[in-house]
Amino acid sequence: MNLRVLLVPVVLILLAYIVWQLLLALRERRAAAAARRALPDEAGSAEDSADDDGFDYAPALRAAPAEDGPPAAAEKAPAAAESFQLELDVQQLRRDVLRLQAEEQARRQEVIALNEQVQALREQVEGLQAGHGVSPEYNEALVLARRDYDAAAIADRCGISVSEAELVRSMTRRDDRGGEG
Repeated sequence: MNLRVLLVPVVLILLAYIVWQLLLALRERRAAAAARRALPDEAGSAEDSADDDGFDYAPALRAAPAEDGPPAAAEKAPAAAESFQLELDVQQLRRDVLRLQAEEQARRQEVIALNEQVQALREQVEGLQAGHGVSPEYNEALVLARRDYDAAAIADRCGISVSEAELVRSMTRRDDRGGEG
């Protein structure tokens, strides 16, 4: 029974504190809504009407007479709201930049993979072109000659004589000059 007597005032004090905090939050929200309405930006007024459901709780703020003293509270609120909006915009731009950088990195990886595939296909085409109309025995020698291997390296790798390798090299040089002219 003694515990109940002590618990009831504590609960009442907590409830009073919660109500006080709610009233402070409402007052701050009203001040922020009034500050947004004071801005010439039309986007802010559209947000106010959506937030308040068309019901104006806060009185309109009047500008203080111009003095040489510190700026009025009405002038501080728009500046704070504007700086907050700018900070949000900066954060959004940073997220966008990070997303774009990730996309660019993915595109670069794709380009590298495609370049490797193109190079492999070029080598296949060279091999096919080299072997077109030539004995299968000299296909590899022709490919190596087009890659500017010397006659001794071609002969060793393909198992042909050095003179045959020289002949293959001269044929590729002739074909290359004939294709250019």
